[in-house]
Amino acid sequence: MIDFHSHILPGMDDGSKNIEESLKMIEASFNQGVEMIVATPHFYPWQEKPEDFLARREHAIKSLPGPLSTLRVGAEIAYYDGIDYSEDIELLKIADTELILIEMPMTIWTNRMLDSLYNMENRTKLKVVLAHFERYLKVQKRTDQSGYIGDNFFIQINADYFINRSTQRKALKLFKENRVDFIGSDCHNLTSRPPNLGEAYQTIKNKCGIKSVTAFDDKQNQYFKGGIIYER
Repeated sequence: MIDFHSHILPGMDDGSKNIEESLKMIEASFNQGVEMIVATPHFYPWQEKPEDFLARREHAIKSLPGPLSTLRVGAEIAYYDGIDYSEDIELLKIADTELILIEMPMTIWTNRMLDSLYNMENRTKLKVVLAHFERYLKVQKRTDQSGYIGDNFFIQINADYFINRSTQRKALKLFKENRVDFIGSDCHNLTSRPPNLGEAYQTIKNKCGIKSVTAFDDKQNQYFKGGIIYER
């Protein structure tokens, strides 16, 4: 299991507040069967420069004791005008991959926004992953673009979408249609937004079978082994 979206680094954002909390979150994840955690602290380009963010992130990583071979670092980058021309955007990709996690605004996305993501991919080797895509579905459906968007960019779904009874059916439908590329806990703490990837996987296993879970894990693992980038 790979937790593709988490806020476990201490003091980086609205996630883990200190080293102790980070270690407990990591332990909770591993106890659920998670084998790799991707740390994706929020990056807001209007608040700090990439180099300052990277320095803070490095400090947060080094503050954690013990071997961290199961940790990969990246960022959850808030979309901004000009992202397609940013010279520093590649510095924020997820380690050992060409994937970059983008948090889009909770408004109807314009063609200009989507074009800027395409332009960024064409200018670099990066592949866009849309963070917690389920949050945008209701808004984007008004434009009849949700399917098109999901077919042209990678999408990450939060574990809660599979766990909550009210959304579980929709989540499983996306999974069965092979529209889910990554799943993340998006954990921020141990209480209101805890690590919960194991519960989501159990739901998928119960409803779709162990073979579906194994195939999904195998596909994800390719991204962290220098494997091919699967085209949508």
